[in-house]
Amino acid sequence: MNNFKSFWGGVGFIAATTIGAGMFSLPYIFHKSGWLTGIFYLIVLSGAVIFVHRLYWLSLERANGGSRLLGLVREHLGKCAFYASTVSVVAGLFLILLIYLILSESFARLILPSATASYGAILFWLAASLPLLLKLPRIVGAEFFGTVLMFLIVFFIFLTGQSGFSGVSAVNLDNVFLPFGAILFSLTGWTVIEPMFRWEKKNGDSNYMPKLVFGTLLSAIIYLLFVAGILGSADSISPDALSGLSSWPSWKIQLLGWLGIFAMWTSYVPISLEIKNELKEDLHLPPFFSYLAVIFLPLLLFFSGFFNFLGAISLAGGVFLALQYIFIILVSKKILALSSITKFFANLLILVFLAAAVYSVAHYFQ
Repeated sequence: MNNFKSFWGGVGFIAATTIGAGMFSLPYIFHKSGWLTGIFYLIVLSGAVIFVHRLYWLSLERANGGSRLLGLVREHLGKCAFYASTVSVVAGLFLILLIYLILSESFARLILPSATASYGAILFWLAASLPLLLKLPRIVGAEFFGTVLMFLIVFFIFLTGQSGFSGVSAVNLDNVFLPFGAILFSLTGWTVIEPMFRWEKKNGDSNYMPKLVFGTLLSAIIYLLFVAGILGSADSISPDALSGLSSWPSWKIQLLGWLGIFAMWTSYVPISLEIKNELKEDLHLPPFFSYLAVIFLPLLLFFSGFFNFLGAISLAGGVFLALQYIFIILVSKKILALSSITKFFANLLILVFLAAAVYSVAHYFQ
């Protein structure tokens, strides 16, 4: 029973951290590029993410859990890389939290149409900040519960869809590269690896690889069901998956709002934990200051007027995420004795993540 609970708790934690608001861009991506193109990217990039997460886990294992990503970069790649990684990790993750606060307003309005402008964002911030005061096992349980709710809502949307992919072309060569950035960043969830590593080390559980695989694949399956459900029931396919749902009844629109809130909440909490621990353990800031920063800085940025630049923030987040994965690979190459084939794929993925950053920049200026 304990093994069963540990396995599915780990799978749920990984899936919950991976699934985020990026899922709402995927119906449009599949519609524009073709369903076969979208599925191809979903499979290939799921494999790439699993590969990098395994490298990070093994690096933490080799370092005996003594350092996190920034600490490992400082020890093995030098000061210049450490400063660059600090900007990409800390600033990038704070920007992602800010983006989630911004998006929470839109989803809150689906649930409470009469709410004032910032009411939904404040409620979401409170709900996402309070779990930071809990111990990790309780957070894992909450994340698993959130994953179950997301799966049930997505499965319902899938069942109520009419035709799924039948009205979408298999491949659209004009947009064959369009899914790259959106799907890659919808699958990223490296911030869950370190807390999972410490949790399993404490409990003497070394069977991590099946959890990494099943957690990522579960995320991909939920994405695929969601895409099929939206494509089969929307009047028109919009970039945010929300604008084209005018024929949906109000209760179903509210259900979609709850899906968005759960998707962001289950990502917001592990990202906040990662920032707090990076500030405390790798940058050696006082624990109380680390808590204050991760809880209040996103809210201060939200009310500062920064939220008028959502497009620029999203662009920066995309670039920062790519750099974070590149640093994970570079550290792993230094720490681990990789085989020739593993080194080949690691180098290939560095190019992949660089391409993701370039794509984000190019797409922004189109």
